[in-house]
Amino acid sequence: MRNPRFTSLLKWVSRTSAENELKPYKTLVSGSGFRYTAQNPRFFATRRFSESGEIVNGIRIRPSVRKKAEAAFFDYFYVTKAFPFLVAECMSRTAPAFLENPLKKLNARADIAKSISGYLLFHPINEFEIFFESLGLKQTEYRNLLPGDKMFLNEDYLMLENYHILYNYGIAHEKIGKIYMEATEVFGYKNGALASKIGAYEDLGLSKTCVSKLIVCSPSVLIGDRNVELANVLEILKSVGFDDSWLEESLLEDESYDWSIVLRTMNLLREIGFDKDELFGLIRKHPRLIFESSGDWTLILVGFQTKLGSSKTEIQSLFQTLPQIEVGKFVSNLRGCFLLLNELEMKPGQIGKIFRTHSWWLGTCILKSSQTLINNMNAGKRRICQIILENPEEMKKWALRSKLQQLPRSEEKVKSEKMKIQFLLDIRYVEDLKDMDRAFKKFCCKGSELRKRYDFIVSLGLNEKDVRKMVKARPQILNRGTDIIQAKVDYLVKELGYPLSSLMDFPYYLVMSLELIKLRFSMYSWLKGKEKVDLKFTIGTILGSSEKYFVKRFVTRHPEGPKHWADLNKRIRSRVDEHHEDTNQNQENFQT
Repeated sequence: MRNPRFTSLLKWVSRTSAENELKPYKTLVSGSGFRYTAQNPRFFATRRFSESGEIVNGIRIRPSVRKKAEAAFFDYFYVTKAFPFLVAECMSRTAPAFLENPLKKLNARADIAKSISGYLLFHPINEFEIFFESLGLKQTEYRNLLPGDKMFLNEDYLMLENYHILYNYGIAHEKIGKIYMEATEVFGYKNGALASKIGAYEDLGLSKTCVSKLIVCSPSVLIGDRNVELANVLEILKSVGFDDSWLEESLLEDESYDWSIVLRTMNLLREIGFDKDELFGLIRKHPRLIFESSGDWTLILVGFQTKLGSSKTEIQSLFQTLPQIEVGKFVSNLRGCFLLLNELEMKPGQIGKIFRTHSWWLGTCILKSSQTLINNMNAGKRRICQIILENPEEMKKWALRSKLQQLPRSEEKVKSEKMKIQFLLDIRYVEDLKDMDRAFKKFCCKGSELRKRYDFIVSLGLNEKDVRKMVKARPQILNRGTDIIQAKVDYLVKELGYPLSSLMDFPYYLVMSLELIKLRFSMYSWLKGKEKVDLKFTIGTILGSSEKYFVKRFVTRHPEGPKHWADLNKRIRSRVDEHHEDTNQNQENFQT
């Protein structure tokens, strides 16, 4: 997907400067007599994209204009509205989306300060919107936070009072928005309650700067009583040798911590077998183990390895060799590798063995898909699995964006091809080797299997000459296993009562699915019971036509025929679905 900024650039370049200069300015006149222009050459750069200035929603605002506008808004908030100096300055300087709207409309030739004053006089603004934007919140984030019965900040003195407590404590103005969004009730505290809650964390031995960052990373600690889980985490960290300066450095401001999960993660690391010194070394090297997503990814990693059969000692070894990578990415890469091996139909025990000893580097690789490997390496699933089992580190060569080397044909494949060629020549399927490539595409199995299935059909009681004709007419016959062929022949002879020689006239019977065969003949038997068919039709007549023709010729012979046909369809399809579900159940359980 194209970068939005790049798309904006293309749109701008597509407009020539001549068009911009010749386009008449649309004049809007308000009820107050103020004159506004829809596009202003003094406020916005239109000739060259490289001119200095800031782009806001696709509009380029000159720095000189912005500076004067900010000063005018500051005067309005500080002098006219009597906001505290800090609030007025931040609202005028850190709310570009709000500032853009009046700048698009004000007259280019008028004094900016007077124009903005006039604009604000006749266009009352919701001061909460600009205040929340200045706190670092987007419109989509603060839309639901706007009070429904207030427009002016001085109507909510408690919010401003608690805002000042946070700011004066050392929390940057633009970071307070996150606190407001995640812990809104904090801004309704009365009688110094907020200062008291902040002081409770200083009592744990934390410095002022550490508490400030802790509040930004985890605003919920200001709600209710002192967070017990956080206190327990701090106690464990101090017991193994960490101080508050390390904690302050390691906390991730983009996170919103759940300290109960952090505590659970730390306890799990101790249960795995890390002693005090080992735990100190591990967390110091990989603080993300407990601070990335509150340690959730670490819990998932341990669960993943445990499910694949890893012991505590093996998991401990994995953590000790863990590379410097985000834990979430590490787990995601491991999952991708697991899915690859599963798609290659590697046995669960073999997969587990690989992960128990090679996870430490598998988690750093994004591997290609199984189909990409099969297509580009000229190898089947079985051979690729064999390569992995012999040397799992071969998978390093299959990382995304790497070039795959085509494998030489295996001895087994060469032998199979020779047997297939000999078989096709023996039954005179092809007269010339030039036709062999075309013949190969029709037979999907190995050479040894072709001979075995051919001999099996002959052993059923058919003449070899007739079987040869059947294979020439329908080569797909030999793509079916002997057990499937036997089941179809048993149904034809023992249940339907047709002679084996019927296959010579309609060899496609051995290619069709047994479910479809049973569906057609069940309908045919029902019609016979209703005395709607007298003759014993050939299997080709019953099975060789399309479904539409079969319904027209047979099903509609009885008034209840269509309903019975639909019931048969539903019954047989449900049996097929149940069979597929049973077949895939173990695989699905393992993947889960």
